[in-house]
Amino acid sequence: MTRTLRFAAIALVAALGLAQTARATTYSTDYTDLWYIPAESGWGLNLIQQNQTMFGTLFVYDTTTAPHWYVASDLEPISNGNTTTWQGTLYSTTGPYFGAVPFNSGNVTTSVVGTMNIVFTSDTTASLVYVINSASITKSIQRQTFRNNVLTGNYLGGLTALGTNCGNGVSNGPILPFELLTITHTNPTSTPSQVTMTVDFNPNAQQVTQSHCTFSGAYIQSGRLGSITNGNWSCTVNGQSANAGTFTMTQIDAGTNGINAKFHGSDQFCTYDGQFGGIRDIPM
Repeated sequence: MTRTLRFAAIALVAALGLAQTARATTYSTDYTDLWYIPAESGWGLNLIQQNQTMFGTLFVYDTTTAPHWYVASDLEPISNGNTTTWQGTLYSTTGPYFGAVPFNSGNVTTSVVGTMNIVFTSDTTASLVYVINSASITKSIQRQTFRNNVLTGNYLGGLTALGTNCGNGVSNGPILPFELLTITHTNPTSTPSQVTMTVDFNPNAQQVTQSHCTFSGAYIQSGRLGSITNGNWSCTVNGQSANAGTFTMTQIDAGTNGINAKFHGSDQFCTYDGQFGGIRDIPM
């Protein structure tokens, strides 16, 4: 497998065409997060997404200023294939005392109070409209950030992207700088913080000269997702400079198993769109 990747890397990187993998199997951007308005701390909306269904929990206050929560258990896209506009029924629920032993779920009741509609205007922002009885509320919300993820680590991965609008003797097509991925996240508690990602690969299995691509830029956390804008990247193949350009990464999702993101970039040869990421390497 490693040998195959190395031979693929030399063929693709030499052509400077980085490869597009299949799109993620999830229905859309994962909107699972806590959403709020920074200037209106105290209320919010929890969204949990599974494929093309979301469960929304809205915690607000009633006319007596007492806390109240509502649920939208069936938020769905307005049409098949739509990934940005979701709607569903809003319910109010009552039930037994939380300390009751045993808890009798048969005493839980639900009643329809209105509707909820969410239009995601970006990966990290949305327009929320909900109706409770006769009150219609419109809010512009965003993901709430508690603490930045720390991306530092060793991975097996890199970039897969499709090169288009190519010139300077390079044809449109895929490229794949992919093998050993090292990420250094400097001052991760700062906003923004600095991330440097280096992919080391050997484009020819018969040579020992290591080649690499380096991606660096300012990292911003927004809820559970991160992004890098105005990043810089360059590749060196067998000690020779191959390319240099700029990039953005969005939907950076990191966990204990690895990291993944959407990639858009360009250099002196092509424009590239694809995916960046890797699985976390085992400790040695």
